Amino acid sequence: MRVRKRKGSSSYQAEWYDADGRRHQRSTKCRDRKAAEALARQWEQDAADPARAAALKTTLNDLLELLLAQRDELVTAGQRSKDTVKFYERKSGQLVSVLGADLAIAKLTPALIDHYVSTRRGHWANPARTRKVSDHTIVKELTALRAALKIAKRRGLWTGDIDALMPSASELTTNYKPRDRWLSWDELGRLLAQLTPDRAARVAFIVATGARWSESERALRGDVGSESVRLRGTKTDLAERIVPTVAIEQRQLLSYALAHAEGARDGRLFRRWDKVNRDLLEACERAGIARCSPNDLRRTFGTYLRAGGASVDTVGDMLGHVDEAMAKRVYARLDPSQLAIRVARELGGGAVPSTVTHVSQPDAKHEDKTGQSVTTGETKNRSGAAVSWCRRSDLNQRPWDYDSPALTS
Repeated sequence: MRVRKRKGSSSYQAEWYDADGRRHQRSTKCRDRKAAEALARQWEQDAADPARAAALKTTLNDLLELLLAQRDELVTAGQRSKDTVKFYERKSGQLVSVLGADLAIAKLTPALIDHYVSTRRGHWANPARTRKVSDHTIVKELTALRAALKIAKRRGLWTGDIDALMPSASELTTNYKPRDRWLSWDELGRLLAQLTPDRAARVAFIVATGARWSESERALRGDVGSESVRLRGTKTDLAERIVPTVAIEQRQLLSYALAHAEGARDGRLFRRWDKVNRDLLEACERAGIARCSPNDLRRTFGTYLRAGGASVDTVGDMLGHVDEAMAKRVYARLDPSQLAIRVARELGGGAVPSTVTHVSQPDAKHEDKTGQSVTTGETKNRSGAAVSWCRRSDLNQRPWDYDSPALTS
C-alpha cells in the first residue's frame, strides 16, 4: 500500500492490492498524508476481508429490506401471515429512525445497541404522552434486528456475533408484567354509553367474541350466526376460527352490536376507526373508569369465560392461541373475588364469600339514574341502591340495563 500525489493534484492517491493480487487505485481526497495513509490502509484491509467489505457496503436499510422480503416470501408460501409482515415493518421503522437508514451494519456495536435502548426508553409510547416506551416493546424491535442479522450472516453480508452484540431479553424484561386490565359489566356499560353507536357496537363485538382488533376490522355482517361467529384472523394458523356463542351475555352483546353497527361501503360490519387508543382513552375519562385498550377488551372476554367456569384450554382455543400459555399468563387471569367463587364452586357448593368484590375505580364520579353523583368506589344493584361492597348477585347489571341513548336507541 502506498499513497502519492499526482502532478497538479492537491489530494493523495492510494494504491493497494487485494487478496487476489489485483491492483486498485483510488483518490483519498485527503490533503494530509497521514489521513490518506490511514484511509488507504483501511481500504487494503477491506480488500483482504470480503466479508467486512460487504458489511461496510450493506446499510441498515438494505438489511431490513432483506428481512421484509424474506417474510413476504413466507407469506406467499403460506407460512406467515400478513400481520406478521406488518409487525416487522413497524419495528424496522423504529430501528431506522433511531440508528439511521445509511448506517453500515459493520459499524453495529454493543455500545450502539445500548444507545438505541436508552434512546427508545426516552420516547413516548403514544400521542397522549401517558407512558414511555416499555422494555417489552424494545425487545420486539431488537428481535426484528436479530432476525435481519441472521439473514445477513447466512448470505455472507455480516460475520459478527449476534449474541455478543445484542442484550438478552432477560436483561430488558426482568420487571415486565403483562397487563391485567379487564372491564367489569358496570365499566363496560359506562364505556359503551360514551361512544358513538358504531364504535360502541365494535366494542361489544370484541367483548362477545374475543376478536383481535384486525379481526373486528375484517368482520362481515354475514359472519355473525345464531350460534357462532366467524373471525377472519390471519396472525396464526388458528386465528381463522369459529367462536361459539353459548353464553346468554355473548348473544345479547352480539345483538346489540348488530343493531348499532353502521357498516362500511365495502361490506364490512363496522366503519373505519382511526386513532382507536386515543378515542378509548378519552371515552374512559368521560365514563370515570380506568383507561383501556383494544387488547383489554379481548382480555375482558377471556376473563368472563374463565370466571364463568371455562378451562384455560378452552379460553385459549376461543382466543385463537396455539396453546394455553398466553391465556394462562395474560388473557384469563382471575382476581381474588373471581378465584374465591371458582374455588367454592369446585369444592362442591361451598360458601361463596359475599363481600369479596370491590367493583369499579376509586375517586371518580358519575351520575346515577336519578342524576345524583355516585363515587365509582360504589356500584348499584338492580334496585338502584348504592353499595360499596356487594354480593355476587349484585354484579349482574348488564350494559343494556343502562338508560343511555347509545344503548337504547
